[in-house]
Amino acid sequence: MIAFSEPYNFEERKRCPGCHENGSKTRFRSEFADGGIGKFVREYYHVDTGLLAARPYQLEECTSCSLVFQKFVGDDSLLSDLYTHWVDEPEDPERDIDTYRADISAIRLSRDAHEIMAAASFTGTNLSDLKTLDYGMGWALWARISKALGCQSFGSDLSQPRMEFARRHGVAAVNDEEISGLTFDFINTEQVFEHVPEPLDLLCRLAKSLKHGGVIKLSLPSAERVDTLIGLLADGGYAGDYKTIVQVQPLEHINSFKMKSIFEMASKAGLKVVKPSLWHRYAFLRHTEAVNLSRPKKTIKELVRPVYQHRDPSNLFVWLQHP
Repeated sequence: MIAFSEPYNFEERKRCPGCHENGSKTRFRSEFADGGIGKFVREYYHVDTGLLAARPYQLEECTSCSLVFQKFVGDDSLLSDLYTHWVDEPEDPERDIDTYRADISAIRLSRDAHEIMAAASFTGTNLSDLKTLDYGMGWALWARISKALGCQSFGSDLSQPRMEFARRHGVAAVNDEEISGLTFDFINTEQVFEHVPEPLDLLCRLAKSLKHGGVIKLSLPSAERVDTLIGLLADGGYAGDYKTIVQVQPLEHINSFKMKSIFEMASKAGLKVVKPSLWHRYAFLRHTEAVNLSRPKKTIKELVRPVYQHRDPSNLFVWLQHP
C-alpha cells in the first residue's frame, strides 16, 4: 500500500462537463474511506484512503443532458500519480499482454484493422491516403496497426514513455498543440472521454482537427443502467468489486455517458452522430488476408462484432461526423 503523506487536492466541477449547462442533482455521496467505495480504493489501487480525505466521492447528474459525473476530480498531482504509479503498467506490452501480441502478429485479422478498413470505406478514402489519430493511445496498438495498413498514423498520450514507445514503432507521436495544426480523416478515442475532466472542451478541440466528412469514434462504458448501480450504492449493497462500479469508477471514470449525453455534447461541438452502413462495417471482407477461415472462432467473432458493438448494453460505440 502506498504510504500516506498528506491528502491530495481536488478540483470542483461546478457545471456539467459534457454540455456546460448549470444545474445538477446529487445522486450519491461517500467519503473515499467509507463502505464499498473505500474497499474498492484500498484493494484496487492499494493506497491509503487518507490520501483522498480532502473531498468526497460525489456523483452528480446533469439536469440538462443526463451526464453522471464525479463532482470532485483529482488535481494534476493526483492524476499524475494515479496513472503513473497506482495503475498497473506492462513493461513490454507485446511480451506481457496476450491480446496485444496476437493482434500485432496478425494485423489484418485484428479488430482494429477491421475498424480502420471501415473508416476508409465510410470516408471514401484509400488506406494509403487515410490520415488517422489515436488520441489517448496507451501503448499505441491501434496506431501501430493503422501504420502497418499504410495509413498516415498519428498518436497522442499524456504518458511520455508511451509516446516514445509509439515513435520507436513508426507512429508520429504528437501533443495537443501539434494536433491543433493538423487535420485527420478519422480520430480514434478508445475508453478516453470517461477519464477527462472537460470532455466537451476536448471534443471541440478534436473536432477542429477533423477534415470535412471526417469521423471521431467514441467507445466508452455505458451509463444507461447507472440508476441500478446508484441504488445499490445508496442502499449500502455495493461490495467493492470492480465489475459493478466500472461505470462510475472512483477517480478514473469521472464521466458516465448515456446516448442523450453524447448527442448533446456532439451538437455543441458541431458534430452529428452517424452509423456506418453494413457495407462499410464489413469492408474488411473486401480486403485480402482479413479473414482466416482456419480460425473459425475468431472469424465468427469478427463477423458478429460489426453488429453487436452498436448494441452492446455495457459499452457505447459512436461515430461522430464533421458535417
